[in-house]
Amino acid sequence: MKNLIILLFLFVMISCKSQSPIYTLGESPTNLPNNAYIKDTNNILNKFSGTWKYENNGKTFTITLQKYKADLNGYYKDMLKGYYIYTNGSLTIVDTSNYPINKSKISGAWLWENNLDKVSSLFYDPERPRVSCEVDLTYSNQGGVEKLHWELKVKGIVPAQGIPGMSLNPATDIRVPTDIELIKQ
Repeated sequence: MKNLIILLFLFVMISCKSQSPIYTLGESPTNLPNNAYIKDTNNILNKFSGTWKYENNGKTFTITLQKYKADLNGYYKDMLKGYYIYTNGSLTIVDTSNYPINKSKISGAWLWENNLDKVSSLFYDPERPRVSCEVDLTYSNQGGVEKLHWELKVKGIVPAQGIPGMSLNPATDIRVPTDIELIKQ
């Protein structure tokens, strides 16, 4: 009987490992404990996930986004990641769909205060490494048609000498639309 009690006690002790604290996405906790998880408990990011398309005068801009759990060196957070394709007729201007999803070209999800239909994400063009961009994504549902307003903003240009191996004059223009409305596919 004594051995059974000891065995039961050891089983309970092993089973009672501490849980990582979970915070709701949108909260602003300070001093996050190790392994904390900022979780999209209200499924806010689900409405942004999917494939979205803009078409006008032969130009097509398509983005595909998905929600994922990001490991941010000591804590976790639900975010968006994705890729994009921009074409003009049969000419492909940029296509990041062949990049591994862990090298996502659209990533992040910072909620806007008092607006659960708007997030900001980082945007990266692999052929424009000097250009630092952010995109604001605003979701709407108009008459059953899901739309996403895309507003791309340049946040800065990194000096060419600041990137090892970079040529002196790499392009710094933006190759994708900066202010459009996409429709969910």
